[in-house]
Amino acid sequence: MEMPLVSIVVATYFPRTDFFEKQLQSLNNQTYENIEIIICDDSANDAEYEKVKKMVENIISRFPCKVIRNEKNVGSNKTFERLTQEANGDYICYCDQDDIWLSEKVERLVNHITKHHCTLVYSDLSLIDENDRIIHKSFKRSNFRLKHVHGDNTFAHLINRNSVTGCAMMIRADVAKSAIPFPDYDEFVHDHWLAIHAAVKGSLGYIKEPLVWYRIHLGNQIGNQRLVNITNINDYIRHRIEKQGNKYRLTLERLSLTLQQKQLVYFQIHLTEARKKFSQKPCLGNFFKIVPLIKYDIILFLFELMIFTVPFTCSIWIFKKLKY
Repeated sequence: MEMPLVSIVVATYFPRTDFFEKQLQSLNNQTYENIEIIICDDSANDAEYEKVKKMVENIISRFPCKVIRNEKNVGSNKTFERLTQEANGDYICYCDQDDIWLSEKVERLVNHITKHHCTLVYSDLSLIDENDRIIHKSFKRSNFRLKHVHGDNTFAHLINRNSVTGCAMMIRADVAKSAIPFPDYDEFVHDHWLAIHAAVKGSLGYIKEPLVWYRIHLGNQIGNQRLVNITNINDYIRHRIEKQGNKYRLTLERLSLTLQQKQLVYFQIHLTEARKKFSQKPCLGNFFKIVPLIKYDIILFLFELMIFTVPFTCSIWIFKKLKY
């Protein structure tokens, strides 16, 4: 039987040379044989583009590979959107510029997604530092709230919290292309958007062994973020609660949901509005309206109960402590 073609799509932006070399070497060492690699440089810099091309030419030898560029910087979401359009494979793997993939990663993901007829499959990952030292063997060790969901009924979880990391996933190409255009980065990160689409269209698979070494360093776009841009209650309402409500509305607008899924999203919108009202007026009546949040995220419920009821100056101190 013919092996499905896998497109590995890589977004680059002024990559650090040593990190990018290791990423490319790990792609070139994949045991799966039917792979194409497409790299899009978003640096919008002639010298940087030539540097990326040269590194690719020197390292990638086992698979067909092409390097394209954005004439202006458009960000990771739109770069991955373009790469999704360029992909020719049956499946797509999304790749960053500074991680290390285990050699069997693509092969393991292909075997799982074809055997279980998933729309998307992802694995756990290990966290490494700038010197390739393992910080955590499992992503779950670094985030006690993380729940790696899989199976047929993942939509309810994914509209609230993402558990799929882009560099650890493989998705059916037709599902990924149906998710175009990708939202702006401020609305949805590409992996979260793709995971929700995949959940609506079918089941998600999961491999519990880490197949990626995910690098955490100062230049990461996502790895170092914790309550970014939030210093007080007003920031929290704007960047967390209102933004979450906008995500729910975008999900309703863009996805073909079942009646049950629509009802779930409408309920979450209502709950988001109740959380905002409680933040503005933490009275007993408004408290009872946010109690259903316990079912979905008891830690978030307790956190918001605390920050919305303590004095404003205390909440500022809490946000400051949580940043470090």
